[in-house]
Amino acid sequence: MKKSLFSIGCLSLSLASFALPALARPEIASGDQLLKTDVTGCLQRADQFITSLGVQSDQGTIDRTGYFEDGSFRILCYGAGEDSLAVVFATHNESLEVVVDFIRMALAEMGSGPSISQSPANP
Repeated sequence: MKKSLFSIGCLSLSLASFALPALARPEIASGDQLLKTDVTGCLQRADQFITSLGVQSDQGTIDRTGYFEDGSFRILCYGAGEDSLAVVFATHNESLEVVVDFIRMALAEMGSGPSISQSPANP
């Protein structure tokens, strides 16, 4: 009887060790900012920001995604009249504070860029 209880206990511990990582969820946050540029300019600013970070990234038609060892982020650019709206989502394996600080930094960097527009300048 003791042997079977020991076996059940060991089995329960091994199952728990597989379940614990599944219970850990990343911290996720988002933020947005209106930019004085069109969608193309927003994407260019996102590209410049990602290049300054030196991280691996992917490009979509309206988004950019960057990857860190302990998290990731996505920047989406939407048209808003003559301007654009940059939306940043970020995740971190452990810290909500890191996520929030990263979003603030990303939006500040993108918001301080020069005004870029697709429309030609009128002489």
